[in-house]
Amino acid sequence: MTIFALISCDHFTHWMPWVWLYIGPDVFLPVASALAAIGGVLLMFWQKVVAIVGRLFGRPPKPKE
Repeated sequence: MTIFALISCDHFTHWMPWVWLYIGPDVFLPVASALAAIGGVLLMFWQKVVAIVGRLFGRPPKPKE
């Protein structure tokens, strides 16, 4: 059965929600490379990233002794 026969079939709407589950290597490798690059940049500038997040969300006040 070809993809065109599957699309023209009445059961195509049954299979459509599951099409996104297929992740082939041609899709996965560029996504993995992009995630690795983002992770590398975050690790290089980790202290600055933590400082920015701390400023955005605010740090809780230190408890008084």
